[in-house]
This record gives sequence, C-alpha cells and structure tokens, in this order.
Amino acid sequence: MAKFHNKAQQYKSIVPPPPERPQPTKAALDALVEVATIAACIDGRLEAGEARALATQIHATPGFENLDNDALGRTVEVIAVQVATEGIPARVKSIAKAIGSDLQTREEAFALATLFVLFDGEVGDEEQELLELLQKELHISDERASDITSQLADDGA
Repeated sequence: MAKFHNKAQQYKSIVPPPPERPQPTKAALDALVEVATIAACIDGRLEAGEARALATQIHATPGFENLDNDALGRTVEVIAVQVATEGIPARVKSIAKAIGSDLQTREEAFALATLFVLFDGEVGDEEQELLELLQKELHISDERASDITSQLADDGA
C-alpha cells in the first residue's frame, strides 16, 4: 500500500491541479470515477488494499471529497452493472464522450487507469486491452501514454 501511495503522489504530479487547469464538468468527474473503478476491477479481483486505495483516490477527486461510504458503494455498484450490461468498450466510449476534448482530463483518465492497472505490479491481458482502448478512445498519443506509464511504473516511485 505504501508503494501505491508513492505512485498516487506521482499521479498527482502528472495532472496539474486547479487553478492551473479548468474544473472538469460533473460528467467528466463521473467518468474519472468510472475509469478508476473499471481499472481497479478489470482483472476480476481487488487486491488487498486496492478497494481502500480506490475509495481514497475517488475521495481525492474534486467533487467527490464528501461522498460517504454508502454513496461510494452505490456508485461502484452502478458502474459494475453498467459494465456488465454494456461491456467495457461501450463504457470506455461513454467515458471518452463525457470527458470530451479536455486534454488534461483525458490524460488524467488514462493516468488513473494506469495507476490502478499497475497496483499489483503486473499487467494482465485484460488490463493491457483496457489501457489500449482508453488510449485510443481518449486520443492519447503513443508517446504521451508511454510517458505516463513509465512515470507510474517507475519502481522508485
């Protein structure tokens, strides 16, 4: 968990905080929560501490600071039902649409997904497919995706 905390700090350095950037829309903030949730659960399990890390990261997302645990649980349940009903590719398209053309929020979504995919130090096939799909739908260049991934994968982080 300490290593994840260090990576979460590195994530914060990738994404500039307000007021250096405009506040994302409510739909974009909801999309960020969905990205983190999908990435945390994509491999079919939550590692020890991963659920807590997910809750902590969601609470750190502007607009979700005061979300109580029951509301957070309901939010995650809704996301799980949407993914089960629509599938990940459709949800990723919805996420990209909700975020829109805001480059910083698109990069933040990719960084959040990468952060949770790297939680256990391994990147499985489903996790890699999710990152590739997000990169494509969010229009993240190969160079920028590589840069974000290398910053978050750095063992020294």
